[in-house]
Amino acid sequence: MRSIALANQKGGVGKTTTAIHLAHGLALAGDSVALLDLDPQGNATLALQGMIPDDEPDAEGAFEALQNLGSNFWMLPSPGVHRNIDRRTVPDVKKLATLVEGLRGAGIDWLVVDCPPRMDAWGYAGLELCEHVLLPVQAEFFAMHGLSQMMQTLASARKQFPGRGNLLGVVATLVDGREEIAREVLDDLRENLADKMMRSVILRDLSFVEAASHGKTLFDYRIDSKGALCYGSLVREVLDGCA
Repeated sequence: MRSIALANQKGGVGKTTTAIHLAHGLALAGDSVALLDLDPQGNATLALQGMIPDDEPDAEGAFEALQNLGSNFWMLPSPGVHRNIDRRTVPDVKKLATLVEGLRGAGIDWLVVDCPPRMDAWGYAGLELCEHVLLPVQAEFFAMHGLSQMMQTLASARKQFPGRGNLLGVVATLVDGREEIAREVLDDLRENLADKMMRSVILRDLSFVEAASHGKTLFDYRIDSKGALCYGSLVREVLDGCA
């Protein structure tokens, strides 16, 4: 089983949007995928509510705690969707690790974890569970500063959790090609990160907002949108990079 955490200490960079589209895209490619929503805000869980089948099958074993979202696709909902989580609450990492091992034994191909927009106990739990980290970065002026902080966090996580937290790549999100600053930031990222910068670029698309309001990904809501095409490219790149 291959595992990827979507993480960034900065909010509003398209992290959850990337997590749900990557997970769904991998499932549509024919692999079995489990998405874990470790953000107490539960945005990934809310963003996929429209994909729960009316005739959701009874789950057994490692899948009992998961929601089925269609063929090859399951999600562990965030505990914060239906109730406020006390800020002092920490995740039960041992229980999560047991779940992950159960999913591995059940033949799940991919584990995708959506971390919160900060590296607290929930964020570090995501890094501890996953071999790889995909880092969404918005193409804006402060991108490099935030990226530098996150790189330091990943270096610390790798020491704490050997074999975990390896940077798969950085993906530029919310890109408006008409903005000069966005083009400059992209060039800067590519120059500094070289092969760690994903070739795929996620363009701004209002269809993301529409899809989220329906509880679906763009692959389900508007497959011909530019956002869906961008994430389709990212899915193929991840498949090639993790082969």
